[in-house]
Formats: sequence, structure tokens, C-alpha cells
Amino acid sequence: LRYRSDRSEMTQQDNEVNGAVIASEIAQGKRTSSSLGLSYIYDSRLGGLDPTTGFLFEIGVDAAGLGGDNKYFKTTARGIAQTRVWNEEVVLRATMELGALHWRGNDFSRTVDRFVLGPNTFRGFEPAGIGPRDLSNGQDDAIGGNYYWVARFETDFPLGLPEELGLRGGLFYDVGNLYNIDNVNTAGSTIVGANGSIRHVIGISVLWETPFGPLQFNFSQPLKKESFDKEQNFDFTIQARF
Repeated sequence: LRYRSDRSEMTQQDNEVNGAVIASEIAQGKRTSSSLGLSYIYDSRLGGLDPTTGFLFEIGVDAAGLGGDNKYFKTTARGIAQTRVWNEEVVLRATMELGALHWRGNDFSRTVDRFVLGPNTFRGFEPAGIGPRDLSNGQDDAIGGNYYWVARFETDFPLGLPEELGLRGGLFYDVGNLYNIDNVNTAGSTIVGANGSIRHVIGISVLWETPFGPLQFNFSQPLKKESFDKEQNFDFTIQARF
């Protein structure tokens, strides 16, 4: 159970031209939010009898409107299933993640309120590289979406190198969507991607155990994308472990 109160403002950068959507959100000025949230997590690894297999499920709901300007319901959910095969040397993992924002009241939502995806959620694209965009005023503004879902399927395995090097290989396939801009001020805008489009990405990974933590290097290739998407064929992160 959690309570959160915050105040945020979108501001104009020097010498920057904005599309109509971002300009209207900047014009809203400071906005406050007061929300109450609840999360539930089930983790089979805490009491499971099979050490090679695990499942995690998490769901959270936040309701804003207990005072403040913003009024919404925001729901996120995530499920992960993992198992080890071939003498426990190969890891198979499937992850499903989704989110939904239901904006209430007469005010418009802002980009900072909606979902914006990055490579940690959906590989193969830049931060804010997929989803609805505003092309007005000669700009290319990512404006986020009210709904998203992403499914990630991956495996990692030994490369046959000396174990002390800490190197493993991986393969992955990601599929997902980010869409819907209800309760967005689109006056004067040129919107693409509002209705969504399913993207598919495949790739390979190099996982490296270092003294600084487990690093993951991803090399990806979208199989299906939109012309306005921002592709990113390489990224590296701290390895997300289950």
C-alpha cells in the first residue's frame, strides 16, 4: 500500500520549437497529483518445490484524485516464468508486461503522465522510439500512449568458454504495442500511430559477469515496425535477473 503526492511542470527549452501537443502541455503549467496505490506480488520461488522453475506475478493500481489536479486510474501488471533445462545450463524465460491509463475529469493528460517505452521494456528501439507521435510544426515528438503490452521471450546459454570469463550468450524475441491518446489535446496536431501497431524484434545477447555487476549487450533487428519508429540496433544494460 502506498501514497504519493507530487507536483510537476513541463517547460519550454531555449530555442526549441514544439509540436502542437507538447506546446499545449507546456501551457498547462504546474500540476499536482495525490494518489493512493496498491500492489500485489506472488513469487513461486519463495516456497516452490522445484528449484529449476519459477513464476512471478505482479499487479499494481494507482488512483489519483484525492485532491490535486490530476485524476486517473493507472494499472500495470507483469508476469515472468523461467525454467532451466539441459542440466540446468540453459535458461528459458517468458515475460508479459502491460499497462493501462484511464484519465478522468475535464483536464487533458500530458506526455509525462502517459506510458513511454524504452529499451529495458522493448528492445530494438530508442527510448520513446515507438508509439504515437506528433509531426506538427515540422517536429517529431513522441507523446506516449495510454495502453501498452509487451511480451519478451529469451534464452541464455553457455558459450563453451572458460567459466571464469563470465560470458554467456542469449537469443530473444520481443513483440508489443503502445497506443491510444484519448484525453489528449490534439488541436492543431499531426498524429501518427494513435491506433497502435504490433512490432516484432529478434536479437542476440552477450551476458557478462563483471565486478560491477552483470552486463547485457543486445544486438537487435526489428522484423516489423512503422516508418516513424526510431530503431536502435544496439544497447547495453545491467542484466535484469529473475
